[in-house]
Formats: sequence, structure tokens, C-alpha cells
Amino acid sequence: MSAAQSDWAERLLATLAEAGVRDVIISPGSRSTPLVWAACQNPALRRHAIIDERGAGFFALGQARLSGTPSLLICTSGSAPSHYYPALIEARLSGVPLLVLSADRPFELQQCGAQQTIDQARLFGSYAGYHELGTPVSDRAATRALERIAWQAVAETLEPPRGPVHLNFRAKKPLEPALAEHGSPKPVAEASATRRKLVRWRPAASAPPLRADVDELVERWRASRCPLLICGALSPGESPSPELVARFARASGAIVCAESVSQLRFGLDPETTGALICDRYEWLLASASLLQRAAPDFLLQVGGMPLSTNLGRLLESSDQCELWIGAEQGWPDPAHHSARIVRARPTQLLLALCEALEAHPAPELTAERRLWREANARARQLVSARLERAFGEPEAVAALCEALPSGSILMLGNSLPPRLVDRYARAGARPIRVLSQRGASGIDGLVAGTLGSASIAQAPITLLCGDISFLHDVGSLWAARPERTHGGRWSHAIVLVVINNGGGRIFDQLPMAQQAGPDQRFWTTPHELELRHAAELYGVAYRRAQTRAELGEALQAAYARPEVSLLEVVVEAHSAAERLQELTGELAAEWARLPSTS
Repeated sequence: MSAAQSDWAERLLATLAEAGVRDVIISPGSRSTPLVWAACQNPALRRHAIIDERGAGFFALGQARLSGTPSLLICTSGSAPSHYYPALIEARLSGVPLLVLSADRPFELQQCGAQQTIDQARLFGSYAGYHELGTPVSDRAATRALERIAWQAVAETLEPPRGPVHLNFRAKKPLEPALAEHGSPKPVAEASATRRKLVRWRPAASAPPLRADVDELVERWRASRCPLLICGALSPGESPSPELVARFARASGAIVCAESVSQLRFGLDPETTGALICDRYEWLLASASLLQRAAPDFLLQVGGMPLSTNLGRLLESSDQCELWIGAEQGWPDPAHHSARIVRARPTQLLLALCEALEAHPAPELTAERRLWREANARARQLVSARLERAFGEPEAVAALCEALPSGSILMLGNSLPPRLVDRYARAGARPIRVLSQRGASGIDGLVAGTLGSASIAQAPITLLCGDISFLHDVGSLWAARPERTHGGRWSHAIVLVVINNGGGRIFDQLPMAQQAGPDQRFWTTPHELELRHAAELYGVAYRRAQTRAELGEALQAAYARPEVSLLEVVVEAHSAAERLQELTGELAAEWARLPSTS
């Protein structure tokens, strides 16, 4: 390749590494050769090879979601970068930093029938920032601009609104590195010897909440008889600590309702925190009779919009329930119920509220709060007892959550898995980080995202997904063998738990289930595939479980091995819908015996 092209590729990769990029995910191609060669010569970069750009995008997303820093995707020209699109949509909507570095054809090959040539400029529209790097030239000002753009791109991924940025690099032939006199490629020059460091950048600290918002919130808490703190989807780096949430609940008298994807479900024990932690809130919100006696009158939401349809019904039907939302960016209120958006990170907001609330005595436990506490305690007992009677989808999910190693990571698929965890998993004090793709809430890329997180995690990681989600991304099992990606070994267990209920069974719980008749297959997409064949194809350990005992044995064996295991849990197709109906009736009868709040 030309000296200018070699120098540009080297400077670009070195600057990105200096700005904080550590992981590079490379998909094969020719036009990207200068970029891949430069990445391979840089000792500061960890390199991962993924043959499919779609899987590579979610692999990088899984890394960045866990690390909080952008991973770099490199691909060739043409349709190749377009396969990143689903992952970039998720990254934009969930605020995950990500960098795409696409190779492209030079300007003179555009719109003249050249192979593997499309218009890559602003390929991802509003879902990614964009920088055109142009064709490399031997010009000092242009080279310095290249370094500035690299720093700027990393900054854009990390500052609100966080998300992906696309860099487009136009490469000319020859693409291979020039040969030295002895016939081997010339080594890439040391960055410190060839370039001047132009920019130093660090993410700006977010501002604390406005004092007026804090003061008004305190007034709302003190006037409320039944206030709820709703914790929606939050990444591990964004979520307040369980200790801070418990402290706030004690100071405010709030009833804490934490979704599984909030990082707080497994960190708050209702029996030991001294705070009112309601881990069966989804059942309580579904009870019309309970809400008649103890209806929430003030809600503070932190994190993304909760999954709970029952919460949505409450807000829709009640004019007496006021909703405030604490959000650093965006507008997480698709139903348009909020009275106020407070601009602050959840941790800063709760800290400010604690300091203000703790200046006064803790509020008395009102009759409504006592009713919620008692209803939650009874629901914990009844749900746990009910799950011992049979084995289906809810029982499998609850058993898995109980078996998660302390300090491990749980990756939740979309559709049924997070809803089942919210309904059936018990809250507890074990530190479990929960990852999810709740930006666009799609089922795509879950296997790749899990393996991407596993490539940088220092703890066991478990994916819980449905069979359709798994089949949608089965090709990403390519990355299950670490020697294929980063040339190393797994240091911990990666367990892919697939609930095989014969299709997309969330549709059993929707009105269409009663209306579609035999054409329900277009929603549930049933299959008769044996997942063990996928494990055999990609060389992954496989176990099948159909009983509680088999599931326990399989999990114990999988967590004991530092490798990827595929665990297929076969359950009756309609067990989730049936259990929901049964428990709804049993809980209604149990709560009818609770004393009145009057």
C-alpha cells in the first residue's frame, strides 16, 4: 500500500487506542486490509475475528454494554457495513458507545459499476454519528485532522446522547503492506515517534439535579400515602447501588419496585434491608381489589420505561397517580403520563433526595404501605409454594435465577424472559449484574451479545432466552470457540440457557391468541428443530433438561467448566400462560383476606 495510506491507517488506529478503545472486532474482507493490518500491529488493541458482520455488531455491543467504552468494528466495503444496522439501532436507543470503521472505495469508483461499491456516506442515518475520512494523502494538516476526528468520534460515543459513530475510510489499491528488503512487510512505526498528540479529552461530569426539582420532589414524597419508586432498565454503569436505593426507601417511605434489568432486583432483600422492597409488584399491580384499598398516588421512575403492562393500566385509569421521571437524557415516557422530567443521573438524583429527606424524621408507615408490605410477603410465599408443584417455563426461570453464582452476570433476552423473571424470581442480596437489549427490545443478536460481554467479563455469564431468539442468532455460536475470535481461552463459564417451548409463546398471553385460530403459527412460529445439532456443528457442550432435577444437574456441571455450554430446557408450550392464569386467581383469593386500610 502507499506510504500515505499506511500512515493514515496506523495513525487512526493508534489514536483510537490512545482515546480509550481496547477491543477491535474484525470481519473478513479485502478493502479493509490497511485497517486490519494496522490493528494487528498495535499491541494496545485486543482483536476478535467474527465472520458475520451482523453477529460482530452485537458482539461489540455486548462488550461496550459491559465495559462502558466503545468497541471498534472493522469491515470491508459494499453491503458489509449494512449488516451492523440492527446492533447500531440498539446501541443508539440504549445509549451504548460503539464505533464502526468501514473501508470504502475511493471517490473515483463511486456510481460507475465498481464491484462491492455502494454509497456508504451516512449509511446508518440518524442512528449513528458520521465522519468521512476521505482518501489518505501525505498532508500534515489532513493527518492532524484525522487524529482530531478519531478523538472526536470517541468523545461523541461517550457524551450524551451516547451511542454509535461511523467512520468511513476510503482505501486505494494496492492494499497490502509494502515489503521490506528481506521480503517481509514493513513494521508499523511506533505512534509516539511519528505523531504529535493533539487532543486530550475526558467525558464531562453530568450536572446534579436542580435544587427546585429536589425540593418539590421532597414535598411530593411527604404528602404521599402510597409512593412508589419504579426502577426500569439501567446498565451496570448507570444504576444506583442497592445500598443507596435502600437508604432512599428508608428516608422517603417509598415502595421499591425494581425490574430485573434495573441491576437492583438481585441486590435488595425485602427481609434484611429495613426498607419496603416489593419484588412481587407485578402481581400487586394486577389486583383491582388491592388497588382499590391502597392505590399508589405518586411514582418516581428511574431508568427506561418499565415492561409492566399493569403499571401502564394504573397510570391510564387513575388521575390521582402522579408520575415523575428522573432521566439524564431522552424522554422515557411513551405513554405520555409524566408530570415532570428531572434531568439527572439516577445516582445523583437519589443522593440529593436522601440528603434532603434525612434532614427530617422518617415518615410513618401508612396503612397503604403496610398493606403493600403484607401483600408482597404473602405473594412471595404463595408464588414460591406454587412453583414447587410442577415444572414448566416459570419454574425453570425461577430455578435458574436461584442457581446463578454470586457475582455473575445474567443476560436476558426480550419478550417472555424478563417478564418471567419479574414475576417469579425472588429478590435477594446476591450481587448479580443483568444485561439486556432493551433499547429496541428486539430478539436479534442475543447469542453474539452474550459472547461479546463474556470476552471481557471476569465472571460467569448466563444467557436466558427463548428458542426463537436462539434460532434467530444461531450463527453467532461461531464465536463460542475463543480461539476463533481473540485467540485465547475462556476464564469462566458461559451458559446459554434456551427455553424451548415450541415457538414464541408470549403471543399466548396476547389477545391475538384467542382470535387467530389455526393461523396462530404466523405469530408463534413453532418448529421441530433439535438444538443439539447446533451445538455439534459449532463444537459447544450440550445438555437437555426436562425436569427440575435435570436442570439443576446441568447448571451445576455447566458452571464448573470454563467454556460455553448450551442448555436446552424443554417445557410445555402453554405453561407460562397457564401458570399466570392460575396464580392470578389464587393471589386474588389470598389478598381478599387482607385487612382493610380504613
